[in-house]
Amino acid sequence: MKSKNTKKVVEDTTRIRITEDRINDADSIDVSFIDGNKNKINKEKILKEKKDHSFLYGILKTLVLFLIVAVLFIFAFMYARDNNLLENVFHIKPQVKVKVEEKEVKTMDYNYVFIGDYHTEGLEFDNFYKPYVKVSNDSYTTVDILDDLKDHIYVYNPTHVFIELGSNDLVDENSISELVNNLKRIVRGIQNNRSLATIYVESLYPVNDTVDDFNSDISIELIKKTNIEIKSMCKDLDINYIDMYDELVEDDLLKKEYTDDGIKLNSDGYKKVFKVINRYIENERN
Repeated sequence: MKSKNTKKVVEDTTRIRITEDRINDADSIDVSFIDGNKNKINKEKILKEKKDHSFLYGILKTLVLFLIVAVLFIFAFMYARDNNLLENVFHIKPQVKVKVEEKEVKTMDYNYVFIGDYHTEGLEFDNFYKPYVKVSNDSYTTVDILDDLKDHIYVYNPTHVFIELGSNDLVDENSISELVNNLKRIVRGIQNNRSLATIYVESLYPVNDTVDDFNSDISIELIKKTNIEIKSMCKDLDINYIDMYDELVEDDLLKKEYTDDGIKLNSDGYKKVFKVINRYIENERN
């Protein structure tokens, strides 16, 4: 009876148990009688060292997992960006730096500005099917326009400017050089402030002193001299010169069919002017 119970006790004490929270029971057995070491093994110290190693291993495993996830996320983001998935799914547009070159490009719609004195004032635009502004007055001189270029021209953002001025300057006895210099300043102002606009400057119109009721001190010779200077100015400034004088003249006089008083144009005269202006417009568009 005694030997049977003793065998059972021995089996229980030699059973080895291993768990996460404790060390192998065999590691804590006192073996000092074998190697002569009188110091007993510290079970708690061994357990602490094993737990420290387990903790470090856990941290290292977590870091490796985090790096793997981060790398996968980066690759996924790059793939989504390159295939426009961000924009299509999340409505996120990638920011792209684009180098923009600033330059003037003719993208404006056509807008014509006609500026002048009594000749422009009487011009009818019933058959002119384009956007236009007529800035005119019977008494306008070059000085009047120079006083406010912004409100007379710039504000309309013209693509084309037709200038017909100077006759009233001669009536006011201004010199040819002063008249031409004022025209030059008007043109320069347009070039500097509305650089995309195409500029046309008309010659002075002829007169006819043989017509009844003619009343003007302006002579044909003075008009011809002035036109020479205006034409030269247009060449220097590289703008268009419209020789309306030659279009309306016959034997150095304004054609009688174009006027009733020898100075202002009648309806036939304005039809001729309108035809000449349209010719310049159509030639440029072609």
